[in-house]
Amino acid sequence: MSYPALKRLFDIVWASIGLLLLLPVGLLIGLLIKLTGGGPVFYGQTRVGQFGKPFRIWKFRSMLVHADHMGPPLTKGADARITWTGRFLRKTKLDELPQLWNVLLGEMSFVGPRPEVPRYVDRYTPAQREILRFKPGITDMATMLFRDEEALLRGTEDVESFYLQYCLPKKIELNLQYARRAGVLQDIWIIVQTLCPYWLGVMIIYAIALSVSFLISYELRSDFRATRPDLEEFRQYLPWIVLPQLMLLFWRGQLRGLISYFSVPEMRRTVTALAIAFVVQLGLCNFSQGRLAPTRSLLVIDFFLSFFALCGVRISFRFLREHSSKSANQGAPWRVAIIGTGEVATNLALDFVGGKTASRRVVAFFDDNPRAWHKRPHDIPVVGMPECLLNAEWQLNLDEVIVALPEERPERLQEIREMLTRLPVKITFATGWPVLRPLAGNAAASAAPGGAIADRKRALGF
Repeated sequence: MSYPALKRLFDIVWASIGLLLLLPVGLLIGLLIKLTGGGPVFYGQTRVGQFGKPFRIWKFRSMLVHADHMGPPLTKGADARITWTGRFLRKTKLDELPQLWNVLLGEMSFVGPRPEVPRYVDRYTPAQREILRFKPGITDMATMLFRDEEALLRGTEDVESFYLQYCLPKKIELNLQYARRAGVLQDIWIIVQTLCPYWLGVMIIYAIALSVSFLISYELRSDFRATRPDLEEFRQYLPWIVLPQLMLLFWRGQLRGLISYFSVPEMRRTVTALAIAFVVQLGLCNFSQGRLAPTRSLLVIDFFLSFFALCGVRISFRFLREHSSKSANQGAPWRVAIIGTGEVATNLALDFVGGKTASRRVVAFFDDNPRAWHKRPHDIPVVGMPECLLNAEWQLNLDEVIVALPEERPERLQEIREMLTRLPVKITFATGWPVLRPLAGNAAASAAPGGAIADRKRALGF
């Protein structure tokens, strides 16, 4: 069976099942919409489909009636036109459920480039119109990486201009990547990533590593001659060993950050989580008299093996990331944003987090790579693309921007340099680690850190 035929069969089967199973949920959502604001339950909008054919896309209405005439076509965080029910629907993506009907009709697919409105498609170049060969989808890579698009647009004065200049080109780039690699495996991978949040994927990797380390502990105790009763005992104890470890790793924030970043702070949190889990396991061993936990000696062996296993996983992912990337002032510290999430950027941030440079405090990363967005290396958020710094919210709350892109293309560096000259903050380029140099001619380069934010707010009329 060909790829298009197999994909259409998948769409028909699962759209039908989804519509039947989710009918009660849809009725409840419709009732909430009617009770909280009246008006129609569904909202339809013309979008451009396969081969440029327009169609009507359907969503549960999340905004006030006639909201199209009350503001810009795009919404941003805290938009007053969004109802309280609509905020919940958008956050949970339940407003997209009616698109199962579009899938059943053949106007859309589960996986494919998200359909845009005609005025945006009119801006496509002939090469970019390659995207229109494919049926638009409910989810794609751009949908996942721009899932917090409203937060990216928050604080932007001209929302549509910002979207057209910075967001739309990135989405088109991701959609062209999909068009070049479209296939069954690619679609399955996108569906898995859509249904499985990042932290859940990290938890699965950790669960496998912890289970293997516990199995090795058993084998070590028996000199790698474990009998069938030993393996039965292993299966009995496994949940009581791994579950406390996973819950405490989650509590210590080890499932939130990029798994490929690992340093002393992450190591400390890992040790703390495993140590508390070890105490819990000892308590289970004493309380249950061996029914819920193995012997103390085995727990000690497992503690050390688990630590080395988790460290090994993190270091391995860090090595893979780095390998693939190669083919002091007084007063309050400066609030710093770093452009880049590579080794130079994260080493700089680690210096600041570790207190080696007390005059600066990193509050956010910005990076062109959408896969890094919403992650938290060193517990610092990766907010979005560098152009997000043009938002007034960031301009008012930053003292310095450090560009840590030593291997970036010269053309892109020049674009970032020109953009940053418009910001009323100090600009510094990290040519290596820990070499920093200010951007020549930057007006804010010599500003005193203590009153930089306050002075900027006064200058902008706040």
